[in-house]
Amino acid sequence: MLKKRLALLPVIALSLSILACNFSGVESLNAQASDLSADEVAALVNAAAQEMLQDESRVETVVGEQDADIVDSSADGGDQPADPVVTEEPEPVVTEEPEPAPPEIETCTDRAQFITDVTVEDGADFAPDQDFTKTWRLRNSGTCTWTSSYDLIFDHGDQMGGPASKALSGLVNPGDTVDISVNLTAPSSEGGYKGYWLLRNSEDVLFGIGANANVAFWVEIEVLAEDDGGSDFPVIEILPIPMFPVFVSSGSGQNLASGACFDLDAGSAVACGSAAADFKYHAEFEMVGFPPVPKLTLEIQPRSGARFALFGDDLPNGNECQASALSASKFKIQTKTYCYQTEAGKYGRLTVVGGDLASMTFDWATYTYP
Repeated sequence: MLKKRLALLPVIALSLSILACNFSGVESLNAQASDLSADEVAALVNAAAQEMLQDESRVETVVGEQDADIVDSSADGGDQPADPVVTEEPEPVVTEEPEPAPPEIETCTDRAQFITDVTVEDGADFAPDQDFTKTWRLRNSGTCTWTSSYDLIFDHGDQMGGPASKALSGLVNPGDTVDISVNLTAPSSEGGYKGYWLLRNSEDVLFGIGANANVAFWVEIEVLAEDDGGSDFPVIEILPIPMFPVFVSSGSGQNLASGACFDLDAGSAVACGSAAADFKYHAEFEMVGFPPVPKLTLEIQPRSGARFALFGDDLPNGNECQASALSASKFKIQTKTYCYQTEAGKYGRLTVVGGDLASMTFDWATYTYP
């Protein structure tokens, strides 16, 4: 009987170890096992097993814990439990959002195109200290709109009493034209004067005309010391020509090529080396200054002692031409009338109809008294 009890002790111990975590009466069973018979122990174990089966959650827990303790002895023959498999969770991938690209700044260009001189053509004559208004017609040939924050500014040359800057008035859209004016005063001394002007945008950047928008536009005048025929009182002309004149030669629509000479006594073109030549027509185109700007020169150059003087828009009589301050100096032509005295001493009048690089067209009348 004792041997039978001793043989059942390992079985009871194993059973109690399995039930240890799930049956509240295991401790008392364990304490009494040595004093019980084999049939009594079996009855107690069966009772405990029935109690565990009634609690499904306990069975699952015991089975799960037993599964975790199973020893994999096929690999190394040892009794050590297999290492639990640890699955590392992947670190979350952080995707950085790209920074938004800075917005593109739209830019435009400023440039101007010269259209025409509305007032005061190049080489216009003025009396000393005479006030006048110069007006240029320009086109906005850029892509920026000109506003009142744009200025006309004096750049270099002869300022002639003009302001350092003058704001534009109104808006000038790309492609539109505008008349820009500035009030000036002719210098006190006789001679030629020329002032250069530019435009300035709201960013204080200067611009003008030309292919690179860096060429200044200008105003050019001649200051005459002598009286050019103007008067504060109206002049009443009784006859447009001297009383009872004797015409030596006259004509209208005469065309003289550039570089050619003319004899006003004979009324014909002559060689410039001839002593009978009274004047030569000179036309020249050149680029001057820095930055270079185009310059067109159209002038009459007196020859053989002949003399000329600007009279004006009307036709003079003989007495008026004889009283004029005639000069042998060359002069730039205008579409006006000039008095002259030929190399032979005869007086007359010459009216310029037009002129260009190729030729000059004029009317003339040379006369003398009987």
